[in-house]
Amino acid sequence: MPTLAPRAAAIPIFAGEVPATARTRRRLNLTVRFFIPLTALLASAAHAAPPADVGPQSHAVDPGRYAIVRYVDQRRGDDVTGDGSREKPWASIPHALENIAPPPGQRAALLVSAGRYSQPTFALKSRVDLYGGFAAPGGGRDVYHHATILDGEETHRIAFGADDARVDGFHFVRGRVRGKGAAMICDGVSPTFANCVFTLNRTVVPRPWVPAQLHETAHDGGALFCTNSAAPRIEHCYFYDNTTECGRGAAIAADRHASPRIIACVFANNRSGLDDPMRSSDGGAVSLFNGCGGEISGSVFSANVAQARNDAGGLFIALWSSPRVTDNVFVANDGGDDAGGLFVGGQEHRYGVPLDPYPPAEKFNVVVERNLFVGNTNSSRNSGAMRVTMESRATFRDNVIAENQGGFYLQRSEIVAERNTVWQDWRFVEDKASLGPSRLSGNILKGPLGERIDARATFARNMAEPSAGGEGTIPVADVFENDGLAGGIAGVKYDATTAATVVTVTQPLPARRLEGRAFGFSHGRNTQWRVIKSATGTQVVVWGRLEPETSAAGEFTVLRTFALRGDAPGDIGARVK
Repeated sequence: MPTLAPRAAAIPIFAGEVPATARTRRRLNLTVRFFIPLTALLASAAHAAPPADVGPQSHAVDPGRYAIVRYVDQRRGDDVTGDGSREKPWASIPHALENIAPPPGQRAALLVSAGRYSQPTFALKSRVDLYGGFAAPGGGRDVYHHATILDGEETHRIAFGADDARVDGFHFVRGRVRGKGAAMICDGVSPTFANCVFTLNRTVVPRPWVPAQLHETAHDGGALFCTNSAAPRIEHCYFYDNTTECGRGAAIAADRHASPRIIACVFANNRSGLDDPMRSSDGGAVSLFNGCGGEISGSVFSANVAQARNDAGGLFIALWSSPRVTDNVFVANDGGDDAGGLFVGGQEHRYGVPLDPYPPAEKFNVVVERNLFVGNTNSSRNSGAMRVTMESRATFRDNVIAENQGGFYLQRSEIVAERNTVWQDWRFVEDKASLGPSRLSGNILKGPLGERIDARATFARNMAEPSAGGEGTIPVADVFENDGLAGGIAGVKYDATTAATVVTVTQPLPARRLEGRAFGFSHGRNTQWRVIKSATGTQVVVWGRLEPETSAAGEFTVLRTFALRGDAPGDIGARVK
C-alpha cells in the first residue's frame, strides 16, 4: 500500500463528525452543535465488541505443566543425531511426533523454533501439544516476529487433526488440495488451535465438476474443515487471505453435525468461489452446514467475500445448523448474491424432492446476540447486513445494524427480535403456514420499510415508523450518544508481517479504547470500512488490507457506538456496553 501524501491542513478530531459537507452529515446521521471534551464524552459508552486480545497472542509456555518437553529447530536441529533436547533439537515436526510418547495420563510438549517447515502432510498426536513462535530453543516467544511457518508449498494439505491435542502459535501457509481443508482437516476429532495464523491456503475445484443442480457440496474449508461431529476449539487465530475455488467457507467450513467453538478470532480478506459456475461456495469466511452447532463469539469478520453469486461474505449458517453467534463485529463483508455479513437458512435448496419437516425449537434455533453490522454489502443491495430465510428459526437480541447496503432482511422465518438497533432499512417478507408467529419488541427500527410486512408477527413497544403497526409504537428519533470521531489521514501503509494496515492520523487520538470499532476511509463519495485492531497516539491499525482505490483516503470516521442517551425511552434498542 503506497504512503499517502500529508494533507496541507490538518482536520481536527471532533466528537461526532467532520462538519465538512452535508453529504457526510446525511451518511453518518450525526449533528455537531458544539465541541465536547473527548475524554469525558467517550468514557460513557462503547459498543459490544470483541475482547481487547482478539487475534493471536504470544503467551509464555510453562514447561512445568508437561511430563516431557522436547525441542524442534529447523536450522540448528538434526533428525539423525538430535535427541530433542534444547542443546540437540530435532529438525522436523513429523520426526518429533514419531519420537515423543507421553506417559499414560500425562502430556508432552514440542517447542518449535522460528523457521519455514516444508514437509509432507503429518498428523497431530493425542496428548502432545505443539507450540511455535520461539526465537531459538527455549528462547523468547513472538508468534509474528519469530514466525514458525508450516508451508504446504501449494502442493499438499499441511496436517490432520487429532483428539486432545493443541496447536499454538503456528503459521499455516500455502496448503493446497483438490479436496477439503487445505491447511487442516478434523474428521471426527477435536483438537485446539490457538494463536495461529492461517493464510494463502486454498481448496481447488473438483475435477470433473458437472453437478446436475446448483448448490451441490464441493471442496469446502479453504483453510480448515471439520466434519462428522468434530468439535475443535479455535481461539485467538487469524484467518487471512484464504480461498476456495469451489466450496463453502474460505477460512473455516463445518459439516455433518460438527460443533466448532470459534472464539476471539479474526477473519479478513478471505474469498470463496474463485472458480465456481454452480453456486457451491457460500460463506466467504465461515460456513456451518448440515446440523452444525457450536459458537462464534468475540470475533472480527472484515472484508470477506463470497464470489460468483454465492451467499454470505462473512458467516453462512444453513441446513438446520444452530450455533450461537455472540459479540462479533461484521464489517465490509460482501455477498455475491444474498447477505453480506450473515446468512441464516433452514432448509437447503432442494430440486424435485420433498423438503425436510420443520424441527422443534429445542433442536433448531440460531441465537444472534450483541453483534455489530456495519458497511456490509450484497449484489442487490437489499441484505448487506444479513438475510434470514428458508424456514429459519432465530433469536436476535442487542444487535446494532447501521451503514450497510441493505439491513435487517427477514423472510419465511420464525423470529424473536428484542432490543435491536436497526438504524437503516428493514423488512419482513413472506410467511409460511408451517412456521410459528414471530415477535418483535423493544427494537429501534429506523426504516424506511423496504417492503410491506407480509408475515404473522406481533409488534410491541418498538421505535418504528407508524406503518409498522403494533402496540405502543414510539416515533423514530435519534436517541444515541454522539460518540463518533472523524479527522484527517496523513498516511496509510500495509504491514505484511502482521497482515494489518497502519493509518497515521493528523491529530492525536483520545485516551479511550477504540479496538473493535468500525473505521471508515473516505475516498470521495465512497467509504471503505474496516475494524480497528489498535489505536494510540496518532496511529490506528486496522485488520487486513484495503481494496485499491483511484484516490487516496484523506479523511476517516470512527462510527458512533449507538449507545443510548440517558433520556432515551427505557428498554428500547440494543443494550450497548
